[in-house]
Amino acid sequence: MELIQLQNEYLQVGIKQKGAELASIRSRKSGLEYMWEGDPTYWGRHSSILYPIVGRVFNDQYTHEGQTFAMKQHGLARNLPFELRQSSSDFAEFVLHSDVETLKHYPFDFVFIARYELAGNKVSIHYTIENPGENAAFFSVGAHPAFRCPIYSHENRSDYRLVFDQAEEARTQHLEGGFRTGASSSVLQNSPVLPITDRLFEHDALIFQSLRSHRVSLENSTGERFWTFDFEGFPYLGIWSKNEKAPFICIEPWFGVADQVGGYLALKHKEGIIPLEEGKSFHCKHAVEIL
Repeated sequence: MELIQLQNEYLQVGIKQKGAELASIRSRKSGLEYMWEGDPTYWGRHSSILYPIVGRVFNDQYTHEGQTFAMKQHGLARNLPFELRQSSSDFAEFVLHSDVETLKHYPFDFVFIARYELAGNKVSIHYTIENPGENAAFFSVGAHPAFRCPIYSHENRSDYRLVFDQAEEARTQHLEGGFRTGASSSVLQNSPVLPITDRLFEHDALIFQSLRSHRVSLENSTGERFWTFDFEGFPYLGIWSKNEKAPFICIEPWFGVADQVGGYLALKHKEGIIPLEEGKSFHCKHAVEIL
C-alpha cells in the first residue's frame, strides 16, 4: 500500500490512508527504522487509531438509548479509509466522517481528524473529534503504536527496558479474554525502570492508570536510548506485545479502557468514556522523539 511520505532533515515518516495509520519512522542519518513492520506472523498492524472505543465491549456489543449495537475490538477507525485533507513536506492531515455504515455500529455523527507533524527529531500526532450532531456523543479514543524491539538484529527483546521519567508505584489491571477482571497486581515499586522480560506479557497487556510520568523511553542493556514517547494528558497507558517472541513493543495512550468481564453496559456509563456535547470538539496529542 502506498504511503503518504513526510520528511525533514532528520526523519522520514510514512502514513497509510487506511486508518490514517503511522507505518514508518526512519532516521535519515542512520537509516534505522523504528516502527514495527506489521508482519502478520505476530501482529499485522503498525499503529492503530482506537475510536470510538478502546479495547473490547462485552460480547462485542453495547447499548445506547435502549438499542444494542455491535462493535469489534478497538472500534471502527482503524479499518476505514481516511481522506487526505491537506499535506506538505512535514505535516499531513487526514479526516474521517461518519456515514450510513458507521451509524449502523455507532449511532453518532462525528468528524475525526488525525494530524501528523514533524519538527526536528519529533513526530507529533494530534487527534481532533468534532460532534456535528444534535445530541451529545459518547466515545473513547487512543493510539496503538508498535515500535521495533530489539532495534539491532544481534540483540534480544529482553535486552531492553522502558524507563519512565519518574519513579512509579504502578499496578496493572488484570485481563481475561481481553476484559478487565477487577483484579490488579504491582509491577513497579518506586522505580522508573520496567525491564521487558520474556514473561512480561504472558497475561496480555499491562494497563496503568494515573501514572505520575508523562514520558517513557526505550533503551538497551548498554544504556543506549532510542526514543522517548510523550503521553501527557492521557489517563491510561497500555503496554503490550504479542508474546515472548514478538520483536516489538506497543506504547498505547488511552482515553478509555476495555470493559470488565460480564454484562452489558450502556456506552455512556462505560469506564473512561468521554461525553462530547453537540457542536463541541475534543483534542488530544501524543508524540515520539527519536534520540
